[in-house]
Amino acid sequence: MKKTLLFFLVLLIINCDSSIKKELNLIDFVPTNPVLLVKYNSTIKTNTESFNKNFNLLINHKTDSISKRFFKDPVLISYHKIGKKNIESIVFSKVQNIRNNYKFKDSTKYNGYIIKKQNIKNITHFSSIKNGIYMESKSKLLIENTLRNSNHMSTEKSSDLRKLYDVSDSNITIFISENFSQNLNDFNPNNIFNISEITDWMQYDIEINKNSLTLNGLGILQDSVFKKINLLKNTTPTSSEINKIIPTNFKYFQRKAYEHYAFISSVESEISINELKKITNDSLLYDVNEIGSIILENDSILTYSFTNNQLLFEKITKNLNSKYEYRNNKIYEFSKKIFKTKNHLNKYSPSKTSYGTILENILILSKNKLSLENIILNYNNNSNLEKSSKFIKAYSNIPEKSNQLSVYNLDYFQDSMFEKIRLKKEDYSYWISHLLLDENFIYKTQSIVKTEKEVNRIGPKIIFNTKLNNDIYFKPKWVKNYVTKQNELVVQDDKNILYLVSNDGEIIWEKDLESKIVGDIFQIDIYKNGRLQYAFNTENSLVILDKNGKEVKKVDHKNNVKVLGLAIFDYDKNKNYRFLICYDNQIKMLDSKMKTVKGFNKNTIKHKITNSPKHFRIGSKDYLIFNTEKKLYITDRRGNTRVKITKDLNISGNEIFLNNNSLLSLDNNNNLNKIDFAGKVSKNPLPLESKYLISATNNNTIYISENTLTINKKNIQMKYGNYSKPIIFSDDLFQITNLDESMLYLFKKDGAAVSSFPIFGSSKADITVGKDNEKMIAVCGEKNEILVYSLD
Repeated sequence: MKKTLLFFLVLLIINCDSSIKKELNLIDFVPTNPVLLVKYNSTIKTNTESFNKNFNLLINHKTDSISKRFFKDPVLISYHKIGKKNIESIVFSKVQNIRNNYKFKDSTKYNGYIIKKQNIKNITHFSSIKNGIYMESKSKLLIENTLRNSNHMSTEKSSDLRKLYDVSDSNITIFISENFSQNLNDFNPNNIFNISEITDWMQYDIEINKNSLTLNGLGILQDSVFKKINLLKNTTPTSSEINKIIPTNFKYFQRKAYEHYAFISSVESEISINELKKITNDSLLYDVNEIGSIILENDSILTYSFTNNQLLFEKITKNLNSKYEYRNNKIYEFSKKIFKTKNHLNKYSPSKTSYGTILENILILSKNKLSLENIILNYNNNSNLEKSSKFIKAYSNIPEKSNQLSVYNLDYFQDSMFEKIRLKKEDYSYWISHLLLDENFIYKTQSIVKTEKEVNRIGPKIIFNTKLNNDIYFKPKWVKNYVTKQNELVVQDDKNILYLVSNDGEIIWEKDLESKIVGDIFQIDIYKNGRLQYAFNTENSLVILDKNGKEVKKVDHKNNVKVLGLAIFDYDKNKNYRFLICYDNQIKMLDSKMKTVKGFNKNTIKHKITNSPKHFRIGSKDYLIFNTEKKLYITDRRGNTRVKITKDLNISGNEIFLNNNSLLSLDNNNNLNKIDFAGKVSKNPLPLESKYLISATNNNTIYISENTLTINKKNIQMKYGNYSKPIIFSDDLFQITNLDESMLYLFKKDGAAVSSFPIFGSSKADITVGKDNEKMIAVCGEKNEILVYSLD
C-alpha cells in the first residue's frame, strides 16, 4: 500500500504543472524493446557489485565491474536481444559518474554524436555521450539506436514501465519484461521470472543479506489486453490449505485462491458461450475455495479444497468405477471426469479415467494411483511441508494470504546454477513466489532463504513406493551396484521371481528362480576383479548371479532334503571363499570353483544342524559355530574341535551372537547364555515367561518379550502387539516392527526413540547409507509393496 500511495503522489506532482520542463532520466535513453532493466541507485555498496556479478553469471551474460567503472551516482543497465539467443547490454550514467577513461582506438560520427571505440580488458566497447548522459555497450547497434532517438520510452507500450520506474526507490531494482524468460533457454529457474501470464512489466526491489534474497515486486493489472492472472481478479486472497498434504519430495507446487462467481465473471468474455455454460453449471466448483497443482518426479497432481464435501461425495459415487483402501484411505477410480470442464486456472488436467482420494477437505486427482499412495503415505507419516522446519523458516516472511502461491524445491534445480554464483546448493531449500492482487496492482514477492538442517519436525521422506504383481516373500535388501556405486534392492515375490530394483523404484530386471530363497543373499567377488555377484541358497540350489541376473554358478541340492541358509566364509579377506551348505545331517564345503574343499573334517559335527553356521575371528584364531539339535560345536576352519562344550545348553534352533568377546544365545527356557572361548558357560534368567526375540553385536544387546523392549539393559514399554525380531543396523541404530499395526520403530543405543517414528512398515527393514550420508530405509508396505524412506 505504501508503494501505491507513492505512485499516486508521483502522478500528482507530474500533473500539477505540465508546463514544467520534463527532466531527462536514464530510462529515457533506453533503446527499443528491452527485455530487462537493472537500476543501481548506488554503485559503491558491496551488495551492488556482488548482485551485478552473480546476476549476470546466472543469465550467461559477461559484464564489467560496476563499482570499478563508476562512482556512487545511479547506473542503469538495459538488456536487449541481439540475434536469436544472444543478449547484450547497454549501460547509462551521468558523464561525471565515470570513474575511468580508457584510451580509445577510433571514433566515428553518427546522427550528430561521436561514437568512440575502445578496448576494456581486451574487449571492444563502444561509448558516446548525449545530453550529459554517458552510454557504453559492446554492441554498436544499441548505441546507434539511442543516438537516433529510437528509444523505448517513445513507444506506446512504455507507459507501465515508466510508472514502475518512477516509484522504484531501493538500492537495486530490476524491471522484467514479459519477453525476458523466452531468452533464457538454459536458465534453470526461468519460470520464476516468467510474467507473460501476469503483466507486461514487473518491477522488483531487491533486498539482500547474508541469509536471504527477497524480491518485492509491483506490476500493473492489464485491462486492455487479457492476461491469465485476470482470472483471479475480484477473488479474495486466502491462506494455503494444501501445504499439509504436499510431500517433501515435490518438485514444484502452485495454489490459487478460488471463488466460482468471480471466476465466471472474469472468464465470460474469453470463452465460447457453450463452454461458459458448462462452467456455470458445474455445481461442484461452487464449493471450491482453492485450486492447486503438485508436480512430482513422474506425475502432475491436481487438488481442489472444498468448503463442503457433501456434493463431492455424491459426485464421486455417481462417477465411480471402482475403489480400494490404502492406509485406511479410499482411492477411487473414476469412470468419467468429476468436473464438467477443464478449469482455465490450471494448466494440468487428468485424463478421462483418473484416480482420486480425499484428505481432510481436499480432493486430490492423478492419472497414477501410485502417486496418490505416495501422498497418503507422506501425509500419514507427517512428512509434509506443514511439518517441515526448513519450509516454515523459508515461509516465515511471506504474507499468509495470497491469490497465487508457487514454491520450487531447489533440490531439483541444476547444480550448475548454484556453482555459477558460488552458493552451496545444500544451504537453500525453496524458492517461494507469492502473488497478491489489490485493485489494479499486482504485488509479487520472490524469496530464497538460507535454511538450517531439519530439526526433526518432519517424518522420513518417501523416496519411492513400488508395487510388484505378487506378494513379497524375501524382504527388500540393499545391495551395491559396483559400476554406478548406487544402492539397489533385491526382493523375491511368492511366485519365486527375483527382482533387482533401482534406488528410484524402477525394476531393472527380474528372474524366475523356480524355488524360494532360503536364508540371506550375499554379495561376493568370486573372480577377484571388482565385479560383484549375488550368492544365495534356494530350496533347490546354490545360485550365483551376476549383476544382470545371469546365472554364473549353480549347484543343485539333493532331492527331498531341507536346506539351511548359505554360510560364506572369507577367512583371510582375500576372496578365497568357502561356501558352507548344511542340510539334514550333512555338510558340504565348496570353494570358489564349486569344488569340494578337501581337508574339512565334517565328522566332528554329529547331530542335525538347526541354524546357519557362523564364523568369528578373535585375535588370530578362527571359530566356526555350529548349533545343532543336541549340542553346540565350536571348530577351527578345518572343522576340528577348537572349544569343547560339554554342558547341554538347550539352545537348539536359536541364533548365536558374538557379544563382549563371548558367545551369546538365548536358550529355550528364557536364559541368556554366555559362553567364553575356554568353554565356560554362565546363565542369566530373563524375567518373563513368554517368548523372547533377540539380536546382539559385540557392543549391544536388544531383545523383546510381550511389550517390553530391552536395549542394553534399559527397558522400554511398547504397545502390545506381534513384533518382529529386533535388528541392529549400526552401533547406534536399532529397528523393530509391530507387525499387527504395520508400524516401524527406530531406537538409539541408549534406548531413546528416533524422532518422527514409528512410521508405516509391515516387515523387518533394511537400512543403507547413500550419497551425502543419507540413510535410506527399505521395508514392505502393503503385501506386494516396496517402500523406501529417507531418514535425513
